[in-house]
Amino acid sequence: MPVGRIAKTKRGDKREKILEAAEKVFAQKGFHPARIADIAKEAGVAEGTIYIYFDSKEDLMVSIFKEKMGKWVDRLRSLLAGCETAFEKLRVIVHTHFSTLFENPNLAQLVQIELRACSAFMRGGSAPEMRRYLNVIEEVLREGKERGEFRPDFDEWLAARSLLGIMDELATIWVLKKKLKLTAMVDDVLDVFYKGIKGGA
Repeated sequence: MPVGRIAKTKRGDKREKILEAAEKVFAQKGFHPARIADIAKEAGVAEGTIYIYFDSKEDLMVSIFKEKMGKWVDRLRSLLAGCETAFEKLRVIVHTHFSTLFENPNLAQLVQIELRACSAFMRGGSAPEMRRYLNVIEEVLREGKERGEFRPDFDEWLAARSLLGIMDELATIWVLKKKLKLTAMVDDVLDVFYKGIKGGA
C-alpha cells in the first residue's frame, strides 16, 4: 500500500475514533456541559488533535449527525430495494427509524435531545442530510400514489414531514421517559398514518 494511502487511512481512523468518542460524551454529559477535553480523553488523543479534524464542538456534533444520517439513508435505500409495495416500504421506513434509535441509545440521545441544543444544527447545518431522508419518504409516497395504493390527492411533501414528525415525537418520548417500547409502535404508527393516505373508501 502506498505511503500516502496509509497516512490517509490512519487519518480517517483517528477522525472516526474522535467522532465515536464525541457521540458517547455528548450523550452521557449533554452537549453544553461536555468539553473538548472530555472528548479527547475518551478518544485517547491530545486535545489539540481534535482541532485538526473539527473546528469546534458544534462542528463535531453536526459531523456526527451527517455521518450517521448518511449511513442511515444508504442502509434504508438498500432495504427498500427488496420491497414489492409502497406500503411495505413505509413499514420498513418506520421500523428502521425506530430500531436504529432503539439499538443505539447514545445516538438516540443525540438525535432526539442534544442536537436541539446545537445552534449550528438548528440553523440548518445538516439540512442536506435531512433532505435526503425526506426525499426517500416522498419517493415512497409518490410511488404509492402512482400505483393506486394511496389516494392521489394528498401532498407528499407535507405527508413526508408529517410521518417524520410522528416518528420524531414518539422517539423523543421514549428517550425522555422510557415508557414506550419504541419498536412495538411501528404498526400503530402505520395504522394512524395510512388511514390518512390510503385509497378507496
